[in-house]
Amino acid sequence: MNARTQDGVGMFYALSAALCWGLTTVMSKASLAAFQPVNLLVVQLAASVTCLWLVVWLRRLSFPGWRDVASFAWLGLLEPGLAFLLALTGLTATGAGAATLITASESIMIIAVSAIVFRSRPGAGFVLCSVLAVVGLLVALGVAGPGATLGRVSASAWWIVAGTAIAAIYVVLTARVATRAHPIYIIACQQTVALGFALAAQALLPPPAPQPSLWSDASTWALALGSGVLQYAVAFSLYMKALGSVSANTAGSFLNLTPLFGLAGAVAFLHERLEPTQLAGAATTLIALYLISRMGVPTEH
Repeated sequence: MNARTQDGVGMFYALSAALCWGLTTVMSKASLAAFQPVNLLVVQLAASVTCLWLVVWLRRLSFPGWRDVASFAWLGLLEPGLAFLLALTGLTATGAGAATLITASESIMIIAVSAIVFRSRPGAGFVLCSVLAVVGLLVALGVAGPGATLGRVSASAWWIVAGTAIAAIYVVLTARVATRAHPIYIIACQQTVALGFALAAQALLPPPAPQPSLWSDASTWALALGSGVLQYAVAFSLYMKALGSVSANTAGSFLNLTPLFGLAGAVAFLHERLEPTQLAGAATTLIALYLISRMGVPTEH
């Protein structure tokens, strides 16, 4: 596979991961009506981990060795462990628009983390297009532009900011170990560690409110379990494959599309209407991402 084809495949995987994460934002928001954040995280991760290790067994994936496992498994504490626990906590009291806007800043955070930790130097064009993509998102989400009102973001939104920052650190660090084992094996190990973290957090936090009955609320459980498989098993596997083909900066730039997919899901399922200016903002983001994909952004691995 030549370099151009490899880049194209990597960007396709990153785009698909963004689609999964965008749609599961709607699913998680609906599930939080019945589950507390830490309990939802446990349910989602349990479903995902079960599916991932089943795939590992069915595909007879080889054990990469304890040294390699130790180098990437602990990163599950960052994401989906701590990052998603903070995000789910903030999402309980934060509007969907504000939440997706905050997560859109992850690509910019990835650039900042790369520059600080690994002394990566993304070009001015890359930074400019990333900023342009975020500006487009502001308009697409209706918080900037003619007639828009930004409003005051609730204090709970800072939990999402913290989770997004931790996710950015995870992306940069994982890019350095993404090729040490099969992506499914890496994700299975990381999410097993994350599940252990979530169970520990569940035990340490105050007793939860009553959860929905498994049989009387089967649809609620199906939504929570399904969102876990899609958000963690499928999306993370796709994103790991992307990190094995393109740089963390390039893969992270496609995270700008996550809130657009989330907004599209809200339109489809909640019947919200997009204004012409919001469509223009979405187009701006897509153009900026296309320009980024055409740049020769240096890789970090």
